[in-house]
Amino acid sequence: MKKLPPLIPIRALREAYGLTSVDLAERIYAESGINVHPDSILNIELGRKEGSRRLMTAWANALRIKPIDVHRRADLSERFAARAGDAETDAA
Repeated sequence: MKKLPPLIPIRALREAYGLTSVDLAERIYAESGINVHPDSILNIELGRKEGSRRLMTAWANALRIKPIDVHRRADLSERFAARAGDAETDAA
Protein backbone atom coordinates (compact mmCIF):
# COMPACT_ATOMS: atom_id res chain seq x y z
CA MET A 1 0.00 0.00 0.00
CA LYS A 2 1.20 3.51 -0.80
CA LYS A 3 2.09 5.84 2.02
CA LEU A 4 -0.29 8.71 2.64
CA PRO A 5 0.98 12.17 1.74
CA PRO A 6 1.50 14.66 4.55
CA LEU A 7 -1.85 15.91 5.75
CA ILE A 8 -2.54 19.44 6.89
CA PRO A 9 -5.07 19.80 9.69
CA ILE A 10 -8.26 21.40 8.42
CA ARG A 11 -8.00 24.04 11.13
CA ALA A 12 -4.61 25.07 9.77
CA LEU A 13 -6.16 25.41 6.30
CA ARG A 14 -8.89 27.68 7.62
CA GLU A 15 -6.42 29.78 9.57
CA ALA A 16 -4.09 30.01 6.56
CA TYR A 17 -6.96 31.70 4.72
CA GLY A 18 -7.35 34.12 7.63
CA LEU A 19 -10.87 32.93 8.40
CA THR A 20 -12.57 32.51 11.75
CA SER A 21 -15.02 29.65 12.24
CA VAL A 22 -17.81 32.24 11.87
CA ASP A 23 -16.34 33.43 8.55
CA LEU A 24 -16.07 29.87 7.27
CA ALA A 25 -19.62 29.00 8.35
CA GLU A 26 -20.92 32.06 6.51
CA ARG A 27 -18.90 31.23 3.40
CA ILE A 28 -20.11 27.60 3.41
CA TYR A 29 -23.72 28.81 3.66
CA ALA A 30 -23.29 31.46 0.95
CA GLU A 31 -21.66 29.07 -1.51
CA SER A 32 -23.36 25.75 -0.75
CA GLY A 33 -26.52 26.58 1.18
CA ILE A 34 -25.40 24.36 4.07
CA ASN A 35 -26.11 25.91 7.43
CA VAL A 36 -23.37 24.92 9.86
CA HIS A 37 -22.79 26.43 13.28
CA PRO A 38 -19.30 27.84 13.94
CA ASP A 39 -19.04 25.62 17.03
CA SER A 40 -19.64 22.59 14.80
CA ILE A 41 -16.73 23.69 12.64
CA LEU A 42 -14.49 23.89 15.71
CA ASN A 43 -15.66 20.48 16.94
CA ILE A 44 -14.92 18.91 13.55
CA GLU A 45 -11.50 20.53 13.48
CA LEU A 46 -10.72 19.18 16.95
CA GLY A 47 -11.95 15.69 16.06
CA ARG A 48 -14.83 15.75 18.53
CA LYS A 49 -17.37 15.45 15.74
CA GLU A 50 -17.28 14.05 12.21
CA GLY A 51 -18.38 16.15 9.28
CA SER A 52 -20.48 14.55 6.58
CA ARG A 53 -18.95 14.08 3.15
CA ARG A 54 -21.37 16.75 1.88
CA LEU A 55 -20.21 19.25 4.51
CA MET A 56 -16.54 18.48 3.96
CA THR A 57 -16.96 19.00 0.21
CA ALA A 58 -18.71 22.33 0.89
CA TRP A 59 -15.88 23.19 3.29
CA ALA A 60 -13.32 22.57 0.53
CA ASN A 61 -15.33 24.60 -1.96
CA ALA A 62 -15.53 27.49 0.53
CA LEU A 63 -11.73 27.44 0.80
CA ARG A 64 -11.41 26.99 -2.97
CA ILE A 65 -9.39 23.81 -2.64
CA LYS A 66 -9.92 20.23 -3.79
CA PRO A 67 -12.38 18.26 -1.64
CA ILE A 68 -9.79 15.56 -0.96
CA ASP A 69 -7.75 18.17 0.93
CA VAL A 70 -10.32 18.40 3.72
CA HIS A 71 -11.29 14.77 4.11
CA ARG A 72 -10.39 12.91 7.25
CA ARG A 73 -7.38 10.61 7.44
CA ALA A 74 -9.70 7.56 7.46
CA ASP A 75 -11.30 8.71 4.19
CA LEU A 76 -7.88 9.07 2.60
CA SER A 77 -6.71 5.69 3.91
CA GLU A 78 -9.76 4.03 2.35
CA ARG A 79 -9.18 5.77 -0.98
CA PHE A 80 -5.51 4.83 -1.11
CA ALA A 81 -6.27 1.24 -0.11
CA ALA A 82 -8.88 1.02 -2.86
CA ARG A 83 -6.43 2.42 -5.40
CA ALA A 84 -3.72 0.00 -4.26
CA GLY A 85 -6.19 -2.87 -4.65
CA ASP A 86 -7.09 -1.66 -8.15
CA ALA A 87 -3.41 -1.46 -9.09
CA GLU A 88 -2.81 -5.02 -7.84
CA THR A 89 -5.80 -6.25 -9.85
CA ASP A 90 -4.54 -4.48 -12.97
CA ALA A 91 -1.07 -5.97 -12.54
CA ALA A 92 -2.40 -9.52 -12.23
